[in-house]
Amino acid sequence: MIEGHVPAQEVKKLLTTNTGLEGLAVAGMPIGSPGMEYGDRQQPYTVMAFDKAGNTQAFQHYPKP
Repeated sequence: MIEGHVPAQEVKKLLTTNTGLEGLAVAGMPIGSPGMEYGDRQQPYTVMAFDKAGNTQAFQHYPKP
């Protein structure tokens, strides 16, 4: 399951690796996330991953260093 403005490269990473995770989510509508581009502005945000039990963990932080 994918929820929110998750970058395509993170979806591809989830689908091509055996992580045991069920999905990814981005909270809100951070500027600079897919579909929320606004010039060169970028708000920091975290792509969160979750498993079947509802446990969450950070999957990727943006902007990437």
